[in-house]
Amino acid sequence: MGVLETRDLILAKKVCDHCLGRQFHNKFKYPNERIGAAVRKAKKEKDIEANLEKKLKPKSLKTCVLCGGIFSGIDMYSGLLKNEVKKHDFNTHLVGCTIDRGLIEREEKLWEEIGMEFCEPIKREINRTFGIMVWEWTGKNADFNFPDVIFLINFKKGRIETKLNPLYIYGRYRKLVRGIPQTKWPCRECGGRGCPKCGNTGKQYKETVEELIAEKALEETDGKRSSFHGEGREDIDARMLGKGRPFVLEIFEPKKRTIDLAKLEKKVNKFAKGKVEVSELRPSSKKEVQLIKSTMHGKTYDALIECKASKEDLKKLEEYFQDRLISQKTPSRVLHRRADKTRKRKIISVECKPVKGGFRANIKTQSGTYVKELVSGDNGRTVPSFSSVLGTPCTVKELDVTEIHE
Repeated sequence: MGVLETRDLILAKKVCDHCLGRQFHNKFKYPNERIGAAVRKAKKEKDIEANLEKKLKPKSLKTCVLCGGIFSGIDMYSGLLKNEVKKHDFNTHLVGCTIDRGLIEREEKLWEEIGMEFCEPIKREINRTFGIMVWEWTGKNADFNFPDVIFLINFKKGRIETKLNPLYIYGRYRKLVRGIPQTKWPCRECGGRGCPKCGNTGKQYKETVEELIAEKALEETDGKRSSFHGEGREDIDARMLGKGRPFVLEIFEPKKRTIDLAKLEKKVNKFAKGKVEVSELRPSSKKEVQLIKSTMHGKTYDALIECKASKEDLKKLEEYFQDRLISQKTPSRVLHRRADKTRKRKIISVECKPVKGGFRANIKTQSGTYVKELVSGDNGRTVPSFSSVLGTPCTVKELDVTEIHE
């Protein structure tokens, strides 16, 4: 079927030039409204190319059976969209739309008659048309995978709906004091609802690493809430020293995305002084969150251990745990919230130094090693252990993570 024969079938249904041209979108590389005007006026197929060059005025119809008059109201919707775009801070965007299902069904029925070799679906044209407008107004590019903001043109309700995707900030944190968990724990008494025991906060612990970092980040971005993604976590009573632990802070519904991260770093460190400090703040992404959650890096610990041991005993311990594979069942202390599994972990090295009442151990391990249980043995749930090798009870009194090996 030729172009003009196809045109006549389409025009029998009373359509605007946008919708007429859309049926030939992939045949003529011009805007659909220009294609429609050129095809409508052509008497012969050879006239179409000449008409395209003339930039004929497109015909819009409020009664178009394919778009329902959407393209006749394009100025109104572009005005609504422009006002909405001005409200938001973003670097990338995506435009979508909600239209009556009946319009899509009518176009699909038309394709059954004329074929769809050269056709562009109506939603694709709408999204592209308004997406180009946003680019022209702002110079900001579209991102089809994970844009900063999504503008949804709801033609059913006559309004623009906006979705702000999260903002991601990468950094490293050092935890300088003991007794602070990485993220919020619900109160054990009330399950997070709030009660006299937790001061109606719903929290088991007054402060967390996440909250000490996120408070200032939420202020700077005017975000609604946050989620903290750390590369593993240290025990509540352990410090995180050295260069710090990598993390990504996810800020939901941020009204401001263009922020000075060096300034934020200073604000966080002043606010959390003596407790938590951050460094290396930079923009991040959802993909990096997934990477951080799946990455397993070895670690070095400094442990103060209470134990009766001679220098010879400590030498024996160092030699024994050089590249030693151990077996660890889930520790007794976390069995109430974790599955009882047996894990094989490698101890890379142990270096010991005698101190009053015991010794300090520099322990380098594979990721996922339970160091307290490596020392104590956890009543035989970790084999071998410092206690089993020395033949005397050993207990960790203080524990610090001093390095995460990347």
